[in-house]
Amino acid sequence: MNVTLSGAAAAGVWADRRYRRLWGSVGVSLLGSEITTLAMPLAAVAVLDASAPEVALLSAAGTAPFLLLGLPAGVWVDRWPRRTVMVRTDWARAVLLASVPVAYVLGMLTLAHLAVVAFAVGSLSVLFDVAALSVLPALVARHHLAAANGSLEAARAVAQTSGPALGGVLVQAVSAPLALLADGVSFVVSAVLLRGLPLLPATQQAAERRPVRRQIAEGLAFCLRHPVIRALAGGGAWLNFWTHVLLAVFVVYAVRELHQTPATIGLVLAASNAGYLLGSLLVPRLNRWLGAGPTVIAGVLLHGGLIGVVLAPAATPLPWLVAAFTVQAVGVSLWNVNAVSLRQAATPEALLARMNATTRFLLWGAMPLGAATGALLATTAGLHAAVAVAAVAAPLVALPLALSPLRMVGAIAGADDEDGEDLADAGATPVPETQGQPSGS
Repeated sequence: MNVTLSGAAAAGVWADRRYRRLWGSVGVSLLGSEITTLAMPLAAVAVLDASAPEVALLSAAGTAPFLLLGLPAGVWVDRWPRRTVMVRTDWARAVLLASVPVAYVLGMLTLAHLAVVAFAVGSLSVLFDVAALSVLPALVARHHLAAANGSLEAARAVAQTSGPALGGVLVQAVSAPLALLADGVSFVVSAVLLRGLPLLPATQQAAERRPVRRQIAEGLAFCLRHPVIRALAGGGAWLNFWTHVLLAVFVVYAVRELHQTPATIGLVLAASNAGYLLGSLLVPRLNRWLGAGPTVIAGVLLHGGLIGVVLAPAATPLPWLVAAFTVQAVGVSLWNVNAVSLRQAATPEALLARMNATTRFLLWGAMPLGAATGALLATTAGLHAAVAVAAVAAPLVALPLALSPLRMVGAIAGADDEDGEDLADAGATPVPETQGQPSGS
């Protein structure tokens, strides 16, 4: 059974009120998180005068939970009603983010406070993301997964296009710490929308539960033995690692070496994320022409656009930065739509949460390692060298992927059909929330 983003499939998805609620929740929370993506490091730089390594480590704190909690998260989500997990984590993240502007107003904000909030929000996002990725196949038919994920990625594209610009304006108008309130509000709206979903009871009842370690091993074994999921996990981890080497130092690089203001940085990221929307619209046509697997590999090659960040001259950097991030954003979108759909369609229901947790562990666990490496490179070799190494290294994984079984995948079919991070977008990398975004999906 071949699955493409046909008009009929898209119409079938949008006819479901439950999917519309999920889509709205994802869209509004992504918009808020794009503001945080810009406001959190700017709060560290502008308010607390943080150094480049300190900002990089702050980025690592936000993604470290995917490395530390990623594997058991799938087992835990299987044991709880998924709607309950998503709603409660939304409320908790809203409270955590609200603590930053409160501390700022009281004159008590510290870098340690920002790091704790980033880590706690990231920890809750691990649970939310695994639940959200596992909910979608329960709401739509598997032959509509590509259409459903395509619409979600379009929502991500809109958020990534408007969020950084809005974030830059808010930071300029009210300061970076106060701008984080917008993300807190977005989580509240998301929680209200998700209340309209069915309860989606736990897939494991108390009497059926087995040791956590054994269930983790089953999910890990499934991902590593499946040839396509294994290729996607390895390729995605490589891309996320090097993308986060670059992202960990980019804001400091743009402010201190390219002399850009917060508002300008936000506008650059917003403009470049038009490429993400373009990519999500191109996926169905490319899937028909090339096949789903080769389209994913093409997305990897487009990460080579990041070399434009390295070549951007200090006198006129904006055209180079916009072009670089736009090309890379197209590549991320091509990857995300197909990679998420391929994994969901290939996985039996009983393993969905553990598969999503395992791939998030592998994909997003690479992010804090990349951010820490970015801090090390910036300290030892300088900001420009760190950016250059990351931009060159990221697209190199296209070669092993082109030699893997992924290149043979022509269409997306369900796990039971007879035809048998994501990635984080460098133009607007999310603080861990619904991916991946699905990003780093």
